[in-house]
Amino acid sequence: MPYLFFLSYCGDDGRGGYVTDFYGDLCDEIRRRTTEPEEDIGFQYVGMRDGTLWRPTVSDSLGTCRVFVPLYSPRYFRARFCGQEWGIFAERQRLYEQQHGHVPELIVPVLWEDVFASGPGRIPKVAEDIWTKNEDLAAPYRTSGLRKLVQHKTRYRDAYHDVVDRIAEVIISVAEQYPLPVSTGPIDFDTAPDVFQPDGCEPGSAVPDQRLGEPSGGGPRHVHLVVAAPTAAEAAQERTNVDRYGRRSEDWTPYLPAAAKPVVRYAMAVADEQDLTPHPVGADDGLSTLLEEAESEGELVVLLVDAWATRIPAYAEALRPYDDHLYGNCAVLLPWNPTDEESESQAPALGASVLSLFKKNARIPHPTFRGSLHSVDEFKQALREVLIKTQSFVFEQHAVPELVNAGAFVARPQLEGPGGA
Repeated sequence: MPYLFFLSYCGDDGRGGYVTDFYGDLCDEIRRRTTEPEEDIGFQYVGMRDGTLWRPTVSDSLGTCRVFVPLYSPRYFRARFCGQEWGIFAERQRLYEQQHGHVPELIVPVLWEDVFASGPGRIPKVAEDIWTKNEDLAAPYRTSGLRKLVQHKTRYRDAYHDVVDRIAEVIISVAEQYPLPVSTGPIDFDTAPDVFQPDGCEPGSAVPDQRLGEPSGGGPRHVHLVVAAPTAAEAAQERTNVDRYGRRSEDWTPYLPAAAKPVVRYAMAVADEQDLTPHPVGADDGLSTLLEEAESEGELVVLLVDAWATRIPAYAEALRPYDDHLYGNCAVLLPWNPTDEESESQAPALGASVLSLFKKNARIPHPTFRGSLHSVDEFKQALREVLIKTQSFVFEQHAVPELVNAGAFVARPQLEGPGGA
């Protein structure tokens, strides 16, 4: 069943948990007033479980929800994602207008922060044309926005509940008044227009069928797969059995004999599955520069690390820049084959070497630092999960991933191999 409403907001506005507080209170009020099943009332990003393919999930929700609830703020109208979400929903409104001869008033804005103080032009016309000056609501909401009321619930208790009640009432009313059909085909989020930009589509224009040049928005679309594994010749400096190595770092096949392909090939398949363009490279290809550029461009980086490489000075030095900074767009995976007898016999020493190199990231409960991946299936599932987490980080533009939703963190994995205590 379609969600009753879709909550659209800028990730920066979600800091502090105030958006989540408001969302919960709004859902509670709608639940009190209707017979809507709890799971069908509202959609917001934080509600997605780990491992979710967020692009199709967000697109499907926008293509089926009955009401669109944007949180107006200065940051909201500068966020490409928000403009694209609006554009996808506006296209459904346009189709409704074609069939029924009038525009369904299914966008219910919420003043999260004051966006009118600087006069006309502060917000895009598509948003300014929707009436938000509710004179019957409390002055603190009209002058400062809902964020202040949520932040100081005790002080503004009555005013806050009046606003929540009013928003819930409007959502329920317009959903009943305008039965908006769901989208008939798949939605490509990346090609959706950002209607907040001057060169974006007007609210009545269609979502383009084809990509017009290389879009800069749509969230992370590229992932750099950095293989930190020695060549066979380099591995021979540390270990006797080098069957799992080749002429290049990218030839590393840690899961032999059960899986014969290089691990980077499995990683590339997962990236493709999640609609990401993979870029496999060796760890010696300027990792420090890559990390800085990827963070600046909003791209993802996944380090595929062989524990034995952390004992080889050249690789340890190449990997060190990762631990110098807590990169929210970066993850580390350490494949570990329990049938590799030489690695098993050296597990304590290898684990100590990993912990020594990754002093920050391996010792905190970091959800994108994963070890003891004993099979290809475990590796692929872990990669899916960390890609979702790093995508969410870039998507919501939080300063550090730990601030997104501390309650959703998984415990630090107990590494039986590299990274183990």
